[in-house]
Formats: sequence, structure tokens, C-alpha cells
Amino acid sequence: MTVRQLDQRLSRLRNIRSRSRETSHSGSRRPNAREFGCGRKSQVPCWSVIWLGLLLSGQGWAQTAHPDGRLPPIDQITAEHVPFTNGEPSFLMASDPPEFHLPEDVLASPEPHLSPYKQSFFQKLSFTVTGILPESSDGLGILETELFAAFAMPAPTTKTPLILTPNLLVDFIDQPAYVELPSELYATFLDIMWLPKFGTRTMGILAVAPGWYSDFQDGTGDPFRLTGRALLRYDWQPDRLQLVVGAVYTNRMTSRWIPAGGVIFNPNPDLSMDLIFPQAKIARRTAWGLGFEHWVYLAGGFGGNDWAIAQPDGSPDKLGYLDWRITLGWERKMNGGAGLHFEIGYVFSREIRFASTPDILYPDDTLLLRAGFAF
Repeated sequence: MTVRQLDQRLSRLRNIRSRSRETSHSGSRRPNAREFGCGRKSQVPCWSVIWLGLLLSGQGWAQTAHPDGRLPPIDQITAEHVPFTNGEPSFLMASDPPEFHLPEDVLASPEPHLSPYKQSFFQKLSFTVTGILPESSDGLGILETELFAAFAMPAPTTKTPLILTPNLLVDFIDQPAYVELPSELYATFLDIMWLPKFGTRTMGILAVAPGWYSDFQDGTGDPFRLTGRALLRYDWQPDRLQLVVGAVYTNRMTSRWIPAGGVIFNPNPDLSMDLIFPQAKIARRTAWGLGFEHWVYLAGGFGGNDWAIAQPDGSPDKLGYLDWRITLGWERKMNGGAGLHFEIGYVFSREIRFASTPDILYPDDTLLLRAGFAF
């Protein structure tokens, strides 16, 4: 390199340095990409500079601020992310009473985040075991088992379905010392329920259930018994408040007909109150996730049944057992109406009676344990 060439390069460096000082004092010129450090020879990539600018500008990543500069209140944020709409738990309280079933007992949950129904003729299969503990060492104990399957078909459309539910109930008796009872009692019946619509807010619940109730021993009298129910459910406030009124045909020794009615109130998606006679429950949702829900509930109703039996001497008779129950339970609901539940309860106002005698036996109060599953 010659002296002349070296002198020219030094002159160019002085000119660049002079222009940089003038720019820093005047502030009248924006630095170009290379001076800013965004050129090919820069150690800082251009995309990082652009990303930093967008982040600081608050567009695309930053949360929208309150007009006065504060963040919005937490209830406003959570209200925008409500996971699903209102609903109620569906579970079958075995024998509480067996003559009274609502559509939710045999159909899948209507919750939008769970499968609303099964796309098939088959709807549900359920098995429940209930243990009524003896009130004393020589008292009456009962192990109740209930198995049912539910099938639905259009009648004539899917909005007014016909639901067929065959049931099998077997009660195993722990013999008390004060009366002789059959060791096993059976009840099998077919519940035929139709859900017609009357306008946009009124639904009918019409059902008839022919059944066979017996100990299946020689000498048994007439075991056939027909039960049913007729109810109207009106949506006073859809998905929030419903009114129910009607009657249940139990066809038992104690009563042929009983009134049925009340209100179904769902103040929010996590609370359901079915204040209906003869089967009431209050339920609270405690947890939910992908394809499941957890509920705790307080429920009440009456249990027992009537059976045609044969006395030890072979004579035909009818046996009636009645009690009232209050249970505290936990339930897990899953897609397509599947789930499981556990309960502990208190059993009171127990009665044992026979058609052949006016005498009534009153066992003492006791406890109840129950478990069941459905799929």
C-alpha cells in the first residue's frame, strides 16, 4: 500500500467520525440499519430487534389495559373463560323409589363439554349395590342389587323419544330374630317411558312399568304388579328454573297413588337443586376436566317394595317393606352417561307388613352404604 492510498483512507475515517458526532448532537437523522446494529455484520440479528419492538409496543402479546391504566378486574377476566353452561348431575338412586325415574336417570348427561348422548339405540348400563346394615346383632339387614339397561328410539322423532329400561332387582335378606322372611326377593320389570313435547317449554313424562315381584317359591300368589307415572315439566326459565307436577302409581299395599311435584332450580352451573317429591337432591360440582365432572350431593327419598311370597306353611301372602332414606354421596360423571358414585346414608321410619295380618313391625333406624357404576 502506497503513502497516497493510506492518506486517502485516513481522510475517509475522519469524515465518518465527524458526521457521527454531528448526528449525536443535532438528533436530526435516524440511524440506519447498519449503524443500529442490524446489518449483516452486526452481532445482533434483525428479528430480535423487531420482536423487542413489538413486545414493548403492547400489540399482539400484551393484555388490554383498563382505561385508567389498571388491569381489568379478575371476575371480568374469568367471566370470559366460562368452561361450559348449566347442567345437573345424573345418577340413579336405586330403589328410592324404583317407581320414580326421571329422564336424566337413564339418559346421558346434557352437558355440552361431555357427550350429550350416545348415537345409538343403546344408552346406558348401570349396576348399583346398596347395603342396609342390621340395626342390631339380631336385626334386619338387606343387601339390595339393581341392574338396568336403557335403550332409546324416536317416537316419532328424536326430540320425543321412547325409552325402554329393563330392570332386575334382587334383595338378599339378613334374617331378623323377630320375624321370618324369605332369604331372597326379586323384582323384574320393563319401564316404558315416553317424553312428548307440548310447545317449546313443556315436556311430558309418561311411563308404565309392568313387572314381576316375587320370592319365586312354590305357593306364591299373584306376583304381577303394574306401576307408572305421569308428570309435566315446564321450563319457567330455561336451564335455570323448572316446575314439575304429576302423580306416581306405586300400586303398593300402603298406597296406590302418591302425588309428585316440585321445582328444579339451577342458580349456576356448579349448583343443582331438585326439590321434588318423592325423590329430592341437592348437588354441588366440585371439579371438572377433560371428559369428567365430580359432584357431591345430599339426596332423600323412600325405599322398599312389595312382593308376593309363600309363607313357611306354603300359603300365599304379600310382603311389604318401606323406609325413608337420606344419603350423602360423591359422583364422577364421564362421557356418554358413564360414571360411578358412592353414598352413605341414614335409614329411618322402617316398616314391615303382611297382607295376611294387620300387624306392622317397626325395625330400628340404621345406616346405609351404596356404590354403583354406569357406562
